[in-house]
Amino acid sequence: MAVKRHQTSAGIGGALILIIFIILTITSFSILTLVSAKNEMGSVKKSAEIASDYYNAEKEAAVKLNEIKTAASGITDSEEIARIISEKGANANVTMDGIEASFKVNIDENRFLLTEIKIINGEFKIISQKIASENEIIIDDSFNIWDGISPLE
Repeated sequence: MAVKRHQTSAGIGGALILIIFIILTITSFSILTLVSAKNEMGSVKKSAEIASDYYNAEKEAAVKLNEIKTAASGITDSEEIARIISEKGANANVTMDGIEASFKVNIDENRFLLTEIKIINGEFKIISQKIASENEIIIDDSFNIWDGISPLE
C-alpha cells in the first residue's frame, strides 16, 4: 500500500522564504567581504607607496654621501673638506673631534630624511639617519585645565 504525501502551500512558502533568506545572507556577506578587501587593498597600496618613497630617499642620501666622499677624497684640511661639503648642499661644522655634517633628502611634501655624518681623519661615519617633518607642531596650552588641586583648599 503506497502512502501519498501532500505538500501544503504553507510548506512550500516556508521553504521559499528560507531559500530567499539564505541567498540574502550570502549576498550580504559577499558584499561586506568585497568592501573590506577593497579598503584593505587601499591601505596596502598606501603603505607600499610610503615605503617606496622612503627607500628612494634613502638611496638618494647614499648617492649624495658618495658624492661628498668622492669630492673630499685625498683632502686633509678640515676647512677645505667643510667647504666642499657645503658646496654639495650639506651643512658642515669643523669641531675639535673632526667635521660634523648633515643633509636632508625629501621623502614627500611633508617629510624628509635627515642624515648626520662625522668625518674624523678622512673617515666618514653615519651618525644617524632619521625621518623628520617639515611642519612645525604647535601645541596650544592656553586652556585652563584642572591640575587636581581643589580651589577650596
